[in-house]
Amino acid sequence: MKKFEYARFLTLALSAGLAAPLPVLAADAPDAANAKSYAVRIPVTPAPDAPLQRLLLPAEALVRLQSPAYADLRIFNAAGQPVPMALASVPTPTSTQEHSVKLPAYPILGTEGAAAAGLEGLSLRIEERQGKRVVQLNTGGTTTGTAAPQKVLGALLDARKLKEPVAGMTLDADLPVGQPVTFNVQASKDLKSWRPLADTVLYRADASASAASLGDTRLDLSMADLKDHYLRISWGSAAVTVRGATLLTSQSTAVRQRVSATMATPALTNAHELVFALPFATPVAALRITPQGSNVLVPIRVLGRKHREQPWALLASSVVYRLGAAGKEQSSGPVDLQGASVREVKIEADAKTPGFAAAPEITLQFEPAQLVFLASGQGPFTLAAGQASAAAAFLPMASLIPNYQASQENALPLAQADVAKADVTGGGLAGPLVAGSPQGDGLPTRSLVLWGILLLGVLALAGMAWGLLKQTKKTD
Repeated sequence: MKKFEYARFLTLALSAGLAAPLPVLAADAPDAANAKSYAVRIPVTPAPDAPLQRLLLPAEALVRLQSPAYADLRIFNAAGQPVPMALASVPTPTSTQEHSVKLPAYPILGTEGAAAAGLEGLSLRIEERQGKRVVQLNTGGTTTGTAAPQKVLGALLDARKLKEPVAGMTLDADLPVGQPVTFNVQASKDLKSWRPLADTVLYRADASASAASLGDTRLDLSMADLKDHYLRISWGSAAVTVRGATLLTSQSTAVRQRVSATMATPALTNAHELVFALPFATPVAALRITPQGSNVLVPIRVLGRKHREQPWALLASSVVYRLGAAGKEQSSGPVDLQGASVREVKIEADAKTPGFAAAPEITLQFEPAQLVFLASGQGPFTLAAGQASAAAAFLPMASLIPNYQASQENALPLAQADVAKADVTGGGLAGPLVAGSPQGDGLPTRSLVLWGILLLGVLALAGMAWGLLKQTKKTD
């Protein structure tokens, strides 16, 4: 009877041990308020005499974050206290480039009567005369110039090939001395219907002067779109010679400066497959993949996943290349990943190509971000990043900045992060910022730890059962 009760006890003990939750060690939960528990600590030099300021996040911090929402970011003062802060994006700066385009002028010929009536309501036609292009007034009757002598009534510019908006125009013209001349500029697509663009009055006071002495020589065209348009310049009956005009085109481009981080070249699995792990959770904006060698072109697919139990998901398809011609080398641009947050990346080369002869060079790119913080307490201040258990501590921007208005944080003074003096847990900053470790084989580390703890628990229960069995035999 005693042996039956013991066997029942042993069965219940083993069942309870397997069903019990695994113990959580206190060492696995670091203190989020302790700067030393973070993966990297970077000194911050605040701007002088500014309580509120902003800090651009360096790549050294981005490649160590363990939260895709940047929750494991802190700024500590000298007393080890986290200061109030808010997370903000970085605005995209725009740059304006102006280019000058010179257009020749084609004379508009007409009779004295057309000059007196003006050019309003009259259409034009372009003719070739002795290898030169001239423009005739089309009055709906016979060709002008056969019944009466012709004179130059204006000038025509062909602006149909302009693709960029036009900011202004400067005339190349000879003006009469002591006579104000009014220039009118109009635009048309069909040489029939004209719309006004600009006008100006120029005056040449001295015969020795080659240009206008008074008046604005640059006509403002207010960023007019002149693609597929003609320009007509008229000046009445004044004795003016217009040889051409210089148009100033303007193009505004948005320049997004991403934060780049170098990566150690991972091992090539085979010529068509490259797999590596990322030690951070920060969303990746793009990958710059540059093949090794010269004159290499490879169509690729980039896939990613957050852990090994997940299937691979397609992130992007592109063509990477490195081509050289006439002593100049061209390489492909970044492959956009749309801010994917993954822990493993696989680059697949098209099977119809030879693939990669060697592992390509890889650079990670992140969208820029900044912290707005209150420099409370005494310095020095420290930016800390990288702790899996840290919860987000960001405040709303309206709580941090009194009477907050949109984008007001971008006018705050800029603090500087001294990455050269960064303190990194487990190593320094020498070499590439990202190790680019290969994908491991077998079970993930988390699963191995859980199975190990479970096995230790079973062995402990078995030892207890063996001791009870020996004690029961002695009693019997």
